[in-house]
Amino acid sequence: MKKLYNKTIWELEKLVTSKDPAAMHELARRLVQGEGIAEDHKRGVNLATKASQLGYVPADTVLGYCYFYGKGFPLDQKKGLQLFLKAAEAGHDAAQYNMGIAYERGTVIDQDYKKAFYWYKKAAELGFAKAFYKIGVFYENGLAVDIDVVKAATYYEDAAKRGYLKAKTQIGEAYLQGRGVIRDLVKAKKYLEEAAFSGDNHAKRLLATLK
Repeated sequence: MKKLYNKTIWELEKLVTSKDPAAMHELARRLVQGEGIAEDHKRGVNLATKASQLGYVPADTVLGYCYFYGKGFPLDQKKGLQLFLKAAEAGHDAAQYNMGIAYERGTVIDQDYKKAFYWYKKAAELGFAKAFYKIGVFYENGLAVDIDVVKAATYYEDAAKRGYLKAKTQIGEAYLQGRGVIRDLVKAKKYLEEAAFSGDNHAKRLLATLK
């Protein structure tokens, strides 16, 4: 599965004309989420459908997202979940993460923290930043696993290093308080400044205590 996150819209459009399914998927993902481009659910669904028909697994995650949130399709969360599961079982990290969310929340299927943890672990094994954060939350709160603040901090930091904003605030606070790590105000400041710069208000409040 090709990663095209760094491609510009223009570059993706050019690849789409050559019927590149990875480009179709990435452009579809941005279109349905309005990421760097005006939302266009109809075109996003069209591109994702074409990519799926070409056998590109991540496109099923986009289609699942559209069904789950009613974007370009009538709202059908069960259908969305079926597509997430299909892509997750085929090895797509974002779909695995979404399965974790579904089992954690228990709004569409029965809540099951063990299954949520399983899917978060699968996504983390593929380097999905948000999954590392969620595993940290599970360890910190004893969901499906024994409470372990050291492991929680480790996963928060792994997520932070992969650029996830919430994790930067969490690990920054951990270093500030010495929770699961040795207290380190230099590291606390580093992570909190990064999170604050990205607009996290809690990180801004914590930073104020360091001055």
